[in-house]
Amino acid sequence: MSAPNHPTAARRRPVPLRRAAALLVVAAVATVLSGCGLRLETPPPAEPSPDAVEQVRGRTVDDALGLAQDARTLLDTAPAEPVAAVLADVAAFGELHAEQLGGVYDSGLPEPTPSASPSSTPDTAAPTAESVLAELAEDAATALADADAVPDGPLARLVGSVATARTDLAGRLAAALGLPAPEIALRAGVDGTPEGGADPSPTPSASPTAGSATDDEPAPAGLDRADLDALTLAHDEAGYALEVVAAKLDGDPRTLARQTAARHRDAAERWATAAGTAGQLDDPRRVAYALPAGLDDPTVAAGVARGAVSAVADTYATLVASADAGARAELLTGLADATRQARAWGATPVAFPGMPELAAEPLPTPTAG
Repeated sequence: MSAPNHPTAARRRPVPLRRAAALLVVAAVATVLSGCGLRLETPPPAEPSPDAVEQVRGRTVDDALGLAQDARTLLDTAPAEPVAAVLADVAAFGELHAEQLGGVYDSGLPEPTPSASPSSTPDTAAPTAESVLAELAEDAATALADADAVPDGPLARLVGSVATARTDLAGRLAAALGLPAPEIALRAGVDGTPEGGADPSPTPSASPTAGSATDDEPAPAGLDRADLDALTLAHDEAGYALEVVAAKLDGDPRTLARQTAARHRDAAERWATAAGTAGQLDDPRRVAYALPAGLDDPTVAAGVARGAVSAVADTYATLVASADAGARAELLTGLADATRQARAWGATPVAFPGMPELAAEPLPTPTAG
C-alpha cells in the first residue's frame, strides 16, 4: 500500500532576501532615471539668514551706495557751487564706505528666475539736493544707532566713523543750501530704546558737547583704566595746546580757542574722576606738553589746534571698539564733537573721521553717466 499523497508545503522566502530584492529594484530604477537625465527632486539651497553683525554691515553698505548713487545723479545735472563740491564728497565718501565695509554681500547662489509677467514698479522721484540732505541725516542716525548696538567692536568703530562723516556732510550740505543743519541723534526704537536695545541716553547730536557728562557719571562699560587714562591725557593735552594757541591769537579765533580749551580741561577731569586718578599720584595729566615752534604764525597755531582736537577724535574712535555694545553713546558723542572742532580749525573733510589709518584711501574716480 502506497504512502498517503500529502501536498508539499510552500517554502517561504527569508525576509532578508525580500528586502535585498527591493533594494535592488530601487537601485535599478535610480540607474535608469540617471541614464535618462532625470533626477529625484531636491529642495534648492536656501539663502543663509544674516546675523546681527551682517545686518548692520549690509545696511550700512546699502545706505552708502544709495547716497553715492543719488549724489552722482545730481552731479550729472551740473549743480552750482558750493553744492556741487559737497555732493562730490557725498558720492566719493559713500563709495569708500561701501568698499571698506566689504561691499554688497554675495551668497554665490543663483539669482531667482524672474516671473513671466513682471510686476510694474512705481517710478522713483529724481533726487534733489534737499532729498540728499534728508537722506544723509536719516542714514547718519541709523549708523549711530547701529554703531552703539552692534556686538562687533571693530565694526562699531568703522560704522561710528561712517556716521560721523555723514553728520559732517549733512552740516556742509545744509550750509551750502542755506538751511539749518539737521539734528542727528541716536534713533529710538518702537519701545523707546535705541535700535539694538541700548539705553537711550546720552544722545549724540550734530553738535554735541565734549565733557558734557557730570564728573560722577560712571565710565562706559567695557573700558578699563588704561582706556580712561588715554581719554584723560588726550583731552588734557588738547586743553593745554588750545590755551597756548589762545595766547597767540586775537579776536574770534582767540575766543574759540579759550572756550574749547576750557571744555577739554573739563572733559579731562571727568575721565580722570571716572578712572579714580583725579588728584592722585597716578593721575596721567602733566603740567605741560611739547608744542612746535612758530606759534606766533596764525597758520601754525591753527594747525596745532587742529592736530590736538583730531587726536581726541582718534582716541574716542579707538575706544568705541573697546566699549560694550549699548554703552558707546558718549564715545560717539566725543568723536563727533572733536571732528566738528577739527573742521572749525580748518581740517579737510575725510571719509573716515577718527581712523587715521584710512586717511590715505584714494577717492573713487567718478563714473561716466
